[in-house]
Amino acid sequence: MTGAVHAATSLEAAPRRPGSPPGPPVAAQALPTDAVLLPSVEPARADVLQVMATRRSLRRFARTPLPRDALAGVLAHMAGPAPVWSPAVRIDLVVHAAEGIMPGAYRYDPLRHALLPRRTGADLRDAARAAALDQDVIGDAAVAFVLSINRSAFAADPLGAARGYRHAFLEAGLVGERIYLEAGARGLGACAVGAFYDDEAAALVGIDPVRDWVVHFAGLGIPAR
Repeated sequence: MTGAVHAATSLEAAPRRPGSPPGPPVAAQALPTDAVLLPSVEPARADVLQVMATRRSLRRFARTPLPRDALAGVLAHMAGPAPVWSPAVRIDLVVHAAEGIMPGAYRYDPLRHALLPRRTGADLRDAARAAALDQDVIGDAAVAFVLSINRSAFAADPLGAARGYRHAFLEAGLVGERIYLEAGARGLGACAVGAFYDDEAAALVGIDPVRDWVVHFAGLGIPAR
């Protein structure tokens, strides 16, 4: 009986897809004309164990715009190339100040390393801060990440919806931690917040909270001196 329970709940039983990034299969769709193609950036060269040991939440950011290459590097690292437990995780971001990118909300397409506009041409700092219970760290960051889990995607898990639910939350945790690690490796600051309004956070990036659950909210930027 113990062996059967272990086999039924072990992550080793989950299908692994090396190199498959989280997100919907959108490769066959045409990119919209206003999509932002991101540059290919080499991974940050750093001692991974040292970064893990020293990474911290940073709550004070400079108003300096985030370099485009730095944002591209963090996004690429967030989405892979590690094995993916669940394809249900969606990466949306609110750009407040990034070089060469119009402020607004975007969906990250990891397969084509591009940003797909959802709400652009508007300063969303106040809305982002309000969605995070007026925490300045989200309003002052150069970029705010909003991770969500698509209910249909986790329900379609080959091992069943119950396992898909767990896999999706594990994946969201892994993606969230990669924000910290890549930010630390690049000399940037990151801070995740646990307090946010679900519906306001969903509206911020233009998703339906009935179909997509917001599970992670984090700021990224250049540390204040």
